Amino acid sequence: MSIILSIITPYYNTLKYTKRLAETLVPQLTEEVEWIIVDDGSHDKELDKLKAKVIHLETNSGGASHPRNVGIESSIGEYITFIDSDDEVLPNYINAIINKIKNDEFDYCYFGWRTKDSIYMIEEEPPEWNHSVWNCLYKRSLIGDNRFNENYYMNEDGLFNENVRKGKRDNILEILYFYNWNVRDDNISSLYRDDKIPLNKE
Repeated sequence: MSIILSIITPYYNTLKYTKRLAETLVPQLTEEVEWIIVDDGSHDKELDKLKAKVIHLETNSGGASHPRNVGIESSIGEYITFIDSDDEVLPNYINAIINKIKNDEFDYCYFGWRTKDSIYMIEEEPPEWNHSVWNCLYKRSLIGDNRFNENYYMNEDGLFNENVRKGKRDNILEILYFYNWNVRDDNISSLYRDDKIPLNKE
């Protein structure tokens, strides 16, 4: 059976959260789905116990772009989506995605999401402030040779989406994602917000 969906998770020292993600995600995995975790230099062998294809990188790149790019290169699914290693998904995540793929025509598809305090339902476009890739499903042919800009610590999602989503057929899927933004003080968003890292490496 061919792989329909590749799920890519960039990882760096978030074992507690990633194991919690696995508790919900792994029972949903089928022969049509691959989960790729790209360990960005943390050398965490506990990941190898998870039901996923784990790629250990020798050194830390300092952001999500490089491990995401490695994940894209290593994936074989017809469609690609991304889950951050400290986030969660709902119990119907994979089933809803596969049904959408098999029953609709689109180049990319938005997900709704919820946080601890709010629910975000997308009617046409995500909120203007949201340029993330974790709430979108992409057709592999849409991504093509496009990759994440590895010089950026922040807004690499927005730059990626500018390149791949313009003028393409989009669609919307019911709420699927549980996003734990700012649950940690040491994630990239928090470090940038607190002026501890710059926008990019240049």
